[in-house]
Amino acid sequence: MLPWAELNRILEQHRLEPPRLRLTREGQPVPASGFLDYQTNRRRSGQPIPRLRAQDLAEQLRNGATLVLDAVDELYAPVTALAENLEREFHVYVQVNAYAGWQTSHGFDLHWDDHDVFIVQVAGRKQWKVYGMTRRYPLARDVEPADDPPTEPLWEGLLREGDLLYIPRGWWHVATPLGEPTLHLTVGISNPTGAEFLSWFVDRLRESEEVRRDLPRFAPPEQQAVYSERLRTLLANAWSPDLMRQFLDELDARAQPRARIGLPWTATLAVLPVDATAYRVRWSGARPLSIQRDDAAGEITVDANGRRWRFAAAAEPILKLLASGHPCSKTEVYAVCHGIPAATVDAFLKELVVNGLAVLLPGT
Repeated sequence: MLPWAELNRILEQHRLEPPRLRLTREGQPVPASGFLDYQTNRRRSGQPIPRLRAQDLAEQLRNGATLVLDAVDELYAPVTALAENLEREFHVYVQVNAYAGWQTSHGFDLHWDDHDVFIVQVAGRKQWKVYGMTRRYPLARDVEPADDPPTEPLWEGLLREGDLLYIPRGWWHVATPLGEPTLHLTVGISNPTGAEFLSWFVDRLRESEEVRRDLPRFAPPEQQAVYSERLRTLLANAWSPDLMRQFLDELDARAQPRARIGLPWTATLAVLPVDATAYRVRWSGARPLSIQRDDAAGEITVDANGRRWRFAAAAEPILKLLASGHPCSKTEVYAVCHGIPAATVDAFLKELVVNGLAVLLPGT
């Protein structure tokens, strides 16, 4: 999932700095000056370049620091694939962070996260204690803090290479290395909450003049009461049994795809390579595709990447194939296009790529 050699390559070949790359020890951040320098950029004044000091980084880790690398799903293809597959299941953006330790100092104190996490032990072992929750479903911006953690863990155990641990949002936990190399991935799942749903609902009401108008701050109490009642009526009339489904569908439709760069082909006027075996094509997003049919017009409608798209009904088999998440060869695409000329299929694939709805991947 993330071999040590790949972690080394990432650290060597990327310009990483806090907060994305950081060290922690016993719950406290290690100052970046202890392992990082900034080199003056002579060509671009005012834009310093971060440079890791490899020997000092290693010394900090020998002295008990934990290395934390955020969003490793953007830096290593197998972890990217893991995140994308989970996004198709959970319908939310998935971020994966990496944590590596060597001594017996814990990187973080006992804490809880405001999202669900899956712990994937990639290498070595690590001791975990999970204490449960003291405030149900806490939020990052909450009206009150969670209480002090419980004194006794609900579960304590050792994760070994290949083990998986699930920790729900709000559950207190702490992890401790065992004096040997250990590396795990934390897969963060931030599910939409009732607070986000209600915020979305209220935002939709801005189309009403009644909502946009100034509050009658200086009006008599009876006039303020009348205005409050009009708002209450507006809220009740706008609510519908399928409102939550509309919200969730809109989240899927607004979700932006991960960056996929199809060079050199996508920068050419043709966009698609002449050699059909040189590439595969796949839907760009990681959300299930919802297709609405208009049989009378002979069209289908798709909401994706923040926009609504209309296609001829004949495009439906192609879209379903590409949106399966499986990178498809041109031969596989042609196979579902019964009666459609190859030139038309190629032109359609080109338009999907140009508009960011499909991505090109290397062929096999």
